[in-house]
Amino acid sequence: MKKFVSTLLIVCCLLYYIPVLADETTMTGGELLAMHFIKEFYAEDKGDGEAYFVTFDAANKHFIVRGHYPLLESLIADDPENYQQMVDKLETLFASIDDLIRVCLEEPDAYYMTLSFGLSRLSLESSTGKYLCFSSKGGTVHRVNDEFVTTPQVAFYVAYEDSDPDDVHALLDFYAEKGAEFSVVEYLPGEDKQNIGHIIKISGEYCDAFEKNYAGKSQNFVNVPYVYLQDAREIAKQLDIGFISILFCNFDGKAFGRFDFRHSSSSGSYFAIDD
Repeated sequence: MKKFVSTLLIVCCLLYYIPVLADETTMTGGELLAMHFIKEFYAEDKGDGEAYFVTFDAANKHFIVRGHYPLLESLIADDPENYQQMVDKLETLFASIDDLIRVCLEEPDAYYMTLSFGLSRLSLESSTGKYLCFSSKGGTVHRVNDEFVTTPQVAFYVAYEDSDPDDVHALLDFYAEKGAEFSVVEYLPGEDKQNIGHIIKISGEYCDAFEKNYAGKSQNFVNVPYVYLQDAREIAKQLDIGFISILFCNFDGKAFGRFDFRHSSSSGSYFAIDD
């Protein structure tokens, strides 16, 4: 390991002589070097669907790595033991890279890096669907919201530093007490509170009132029972977020309807289910 680190440090020193690219003129030499270093490990295409997208938020001194890793994704619910082993190794590598890029930076403690993994069916540039995130914010490498790990029963996409675990628990408790059974819980980040919210996919007796008028076909702008509006307004106010979206599922787990709530508007719709 020492030999590996020494070699990388030598590479760092040599890379100081790399000319500044035209579209990176706003970055310091150390930041450019760190970006080059990160991209060496988190390449755009590593094969078998594993790919990364690296950006830099200069205002917050934040190196952002977004990844797709289909193999890791497939293990989440199917093989939790191997999933955790892979996550441990990925965290070790992330910590090593975070340590090494700090050698390149003039004020290393002012910077941090995140590596998040999202659903492979979404764009790498998408900020949604994150099921795992490592971060060095605050000076210590950690897993973000690691208490919410996807299981065969519930898929959690809440691996965002802005997603407060207490809020996730509050959301779960609020709807569970009303008879909802969760299959998906997702946090959607936004630039302001009006664009921050949660999507939940549920089944159970809480869905009964919404299912009552379901005729098995697609319908928009349906009449939504007031209880859903009342509940969504209450939890959105409690969590200080802009919206709540609920996907209603039948006993087979198929989504038959949706309710979207914002403080300024709300809407409901039904979906046709293909048997």
